[in-house]
Amino acid sequence: MGFDFEDLSAGDTIETINDPVTLFDALPNKKPGYGYLRAVQKEVLDAWGKRRGERDLVVKTNTGGGKTVIGLLILQVCLNEGKGPSLYLAPTGDLAGRVREEASHLGLDVVDDPHDPQFLRGEAICVTTMYHLINGKSRFGMTVPGSRHQPIPVTSVVIDDAHAALATMEEQNRLNIPRDHDAYEALLDLFADDLQGQNLAQFKDIQERDPSAVLPIPFWAWQDKQSSVMEELHPHRGEPAFEWVWPLISNLLPWCQAVVTAESIEVVPPCPPIEKFPSFAQAERRVYLTATLADDSVLVTHFNADPDSVAKSIVPDSAADLGDRLVLAPQELNPDLTHEDLRALAASVAEKRNVVVLVPSKRQAAEWKAEADLTVSTTEQIQAAVKQLTTHHVGLVVMINRYDGIDLPDEACRLLIIDSLPFAYTGIERREALALQDSKAMVGRQLQRLEQGMGRGVRSRDDRCAVLLLGPRLTHLLARPGNADYLSAATRAQFDLSRKAARKLGAPDIPAIREVIDLVIEGDPGFRKVSRQALLGVTYNPAKVNPTATHLRAAYNSAVNARAGEAVQHARAAMQAAREGGDAPLAGWLGETCAAYEHAVDPVAAQKTLDDARRSNNVVLRPRAGVEYERLPPPSPQSQQAATYLTSLYPTGHALTLGLDAIMADIDWDRARTKEAEAALAALGRHLGFTAHRPEDEFGRGSDVLWSIGGNTYLVIEAKTGADAPKIWKKDINQLAGSVNWCQQVYGHDAKIIPVMVHQTHVVEGTGTPPQNTRVITAGKLKALKAAIRQFTRAIASDGQCRNPADVERHLGYHKLLAGTLIDTYTQTAYQEPPRS
Repeated sequence: MGFDFEDLSAGDTIETINDPVTLFDALPNKKPGYGYLRAVQKEVLDAWGKRRGERDLVVKTNTGGGKTVIGLLILQVCLNEGKGPSLYLAPTGDLAGRVREEASHLGLDVVDDPHDPQFLRGEAICVTTMYHLINGKSRFGMTVPGSRHQPIPVTSVVIDDAHAALATMEEQNRLNIPRDHDAYEALLDLFADDLQGQNLAQFKDIQERDPSAVLPIPFWAWQDKQSSVMEELHPHRGEPAFEWVWPLISNLLPWCQAVVTAESIEVVPPCPPIEKFPSFAQAERRVYLTATLADDSVLVTHFNADPDSVAKSIVPDSAADLGDRLVLAPQELNPDLTHEDLRALAASVAEKRNVVVLVPSKRQAAEWKAEADLTVSTTEQIQAAVKQLTTHHVGLVVMINRYDGIDLPDEACRLLIIDSLPFAYTGIERREALALQDSKAMVGRQLQRLEQGMGRGVRSRDDRCAVLLLGPRLTHLLARPGNADYLSAATRAQFDLSRKAARKLGAPDIPAIREVIDLVIEGDPGFRKVSRQALLGVTYNPAKVNPTATHLRAAYNSAVNARAGEAVQHARAAMQAAREGGDAPLAGWLGETCAAYEHAVDPVAAQKTLDDARRSNNVVLRPRAGVEYERLPPPSPQSQQAATYLTSLYPTGHALTLGLDAIMADIDWDRARTKEAEAALAALGRHLGFTAHRPEDEFGRGSDVLWSIGGNTYLVIEAKTGADAPKIWKKDINQLAGSVNWCQQVYGHDAKIIPVMVHQTHVVEGTGTPPQNTRVITAGKLKALKAAIRQFTRAIASDGQCRNPADVERHLGYHKLLAGTLIDTYTQTAYQEPPRS
């Protein structure tokens, strides 16, 4: 028998080490380059060791802080302590593969199959994705009747990039019934009267396949007709559209939110039913690895994590280990820079360097068609593009709707461009986006999403990247005072440096911006020095858990355990927390949730709760009894009204410029964003010194938009910004006629009504009869109006002129934006085709 060094081994083995730092040092088969832990990793692992007995722990480090090694060492120690099986969940299959590769470099045993005997015996870590755990056929087993697999007991779980995993959770818990499915028409018929009671015009838009139309099924109708809903859906439970989701939500249907769009009916529970997955829900140790995002409330709502533990996240002593990054919003520095200018800049950089552009939609990606060397949207396409970027020069790559779950280190991306804010895509998301708009809750979400996106280009302490932020809405969001507080401390420090650079640039042209970008890309020593200085002394934000999240999860937990009265109390507490936090729109939105729980206890009280909620947020459901219309007050003299409104809304002329640019950008010919266009038209009216609102959306009757322009004169506006037909169809012109009649009835026959259609053409189908004196804001007229608003804005933004009614009136007059000239200048008379003989 040959010589065996194992014979010299002491009694204690590596498998008995329960300190992760000691374990790392003792691992015998690490690859070269793994000789020492980073200081950040050691700090975090030491802190975890002291708190390992807590069930929910959040570990935060900057991007590139070595979270993967931290997670693997934690799970291996758990195995050594007999706290196995140990499960590592990554957000995507590609990232799970990289985790397994990292484990191999450490010399740790891992598997990818939850039924592997090594995993089940606690001898190896299972590394897989959130998708493989959370689905209606989970191989980890579920606590639902008919589950194909017995639940696998797991003691220790690490969720990597926890915020990125949330999207998977939400998708896996959404029942999406496509329009061509039999159940779609059945449910549409079942709830037709209820939907029409909410908004008749929207119901007709859904019937006519308008992609922007969204209608919620009222919770009282949904709950009261549950037997019929189950009768329609249950027979389809084994079909492809249902089988992966049905086991998760079938016994939660009464509590679900249901929304109808032209493409599908969506059914979603109030919170993800994580309790149905014992492998996670009953695990003794759950560790969430996250980036340095400011708000961890979603870990409570989505994972049912303990809010007290989440609020005490484990972080390194310093947050200064972030790579070098300069973030510029060129259109904030110089509002006259065009999108075309900036695309040309990006293309010139891409001649020698890799440039990645993140866009929210295919429509926005089309803007980059001439400059893009590659445009990708699917998971497979994006993974292939990332592989190319990390191995060689590709040029300019456009990625659609991907803000997390990808790594673009070093030469893979030296210039990162985020073009426009992420859009809401599902019906439920679109409805929530309209309800919350500029609320604190929505601003926080948008900026966290933005920070996730910005993190794609800097993946280590030694990495560097220039970041450009484009689009009026995004630019306006970042420029608003106080919004930077939603970002992590390190990102805020980099923003402060970026603003200093911006002030030095003044109002730069493209060559000046290119010069700064080149300095960043080339690793200019001066830039790297000030970048490191900016981060000196920066520490991590205190963990934040919004109290609304705690109450909302508690409400859901009570409801699914047949304690509806308790659920109402928790939901009401969530409303109160939002109100106390100064977020009235969120309080109103949560009022609808509260009313939905309350309907099961006291239907009459639920309607009163809903009525109260609408006073804070008019996007929530209309009560069963309807909503009384509130007449627009007459405006003050136009220039006085405008000056007062603008002064109250914008602290500086620069903020005014960015704000109005953002509004005008939303008035666009986009079928998917007609609601945003309607909101922008109403906002434009208020900015010009009129009073305005959206009667159809706010009260369920009337026109899309209504302006009161003084002198008992009203513009009745129907916005068809989603139309691309060569003429105005009869149904659309008839809708305008109906709105004119409504306005005349409400405001009296002595009111002067001016019918206005927003449509790309002024030609009306021959069989349609336009109301007398109908005017149209055509594509050409809208272009002229935007140009005038742009010039007007820049004029009154100068030297505080927006605060002086006389100056405002002078510029309104010059640009023909006064009530007496606006219509003749920026609309044209509708032309009715001769009827066909």
